Amino acid sequence: MTTTESPLIPLTVIGGFLGAGKTTYLNRLIQGGLPKDALIIVNDFGDINIDAALIDYRDDSIIQLSNGCICCTLGGTLAEQLAQALRIRAAPGAILIEASGVANPARIADIARISRRLRLAGVVCIIDGSQARQHAESPLIGGAWQTQLAAADRLLVNRLNPADRQESEKWLKQFNSWAHIEYEIERTPDSVRTQPSPRLLKPKAKRLSSHGHWHTFSLRGRRQIDKQQLEALMGAYKDVLFRAKGFMLVEHTNNIELLQFTGGQLHWQNALRAPKETQLVFIGIAGERFRNFEQAIASI
Repeated sequence: MTTTESPLIPLTVIGGFLGAGKTTYLNRLIQGGLPKDALIIVNDFGDINIDAALIDYRDDSIIQLSNGCICCTLGGTLAEQLAQALRIRAAPGAILIEASGVANPARIADIARISRRLRLAGVVCIIDGSQARQHAESPLIGGAWQTQLAAADRLLVNRLNPADRQESEKWLKQFNSWAHIEYEIERTPDSVRTQPSPRLLKPKAKRLSSHGHWHTFSLRGRRQIDKQQLEALMGAYKDVLFRAKGFMLVEHTNNIELLQFTGGQLHWQNALRAPKETQLVFIGIAGERFRNFEQAIASI
């Protein structure tokens, strides 16, 4: 490298299946400290749930943190997002990309491999240890799940009983024999189960996309939603609903709460900084049953 050349920007890819804990991991990195002026791109359907005390500025697509980092959730393809983000921040100290839960991290890592401005710092795959075997053996998602593991040089396993770690490590080596495996102590956020509410209201459901085995749609609106009704509907269709995440305006309270649905379980927690409307996204198995679920959601 000559004195006139800029150093290559390290790019880290954070992958993992739907609901594995990628955003939680990213939040901990942010709170624990990142390189100065890091650029964080979230290529997923969810919002980054960052403590309000860390945020200096926020709009629909950009969060400016007090440590100088920028988080982006931009439109278009990932390559377009990265190009657009680099126009916002010309020379970040590092780039972190949170991949979609159904994405192949190897494809994202290839961006760094062919770029003259980037170097691949690593590919982390977050694994939900409580669902790993179920995902691996699924005829629908097993191939995608195994591809995500194979692309990583570091596997971070959470939600696993410490007594099962030795057996888990031997099993995971079948899918990636060279990656470094780490086990995370689960830090369960304060959350509550849904509480009864008597009335159902009707935000509008908006179709976003459908790809292969997966279908996703969103629910947006200012009208309040009955938590009990929503939980019952999601529970009835949990055989085809893999993931839901976002913010919801709760009926009778006028509060915005963060909703997390993964592994068939629905959790709520207070949102310190959130949009002033419901913004929920659902991902599931494409087909008639999921279309019925989408129609049912649209009617509430």
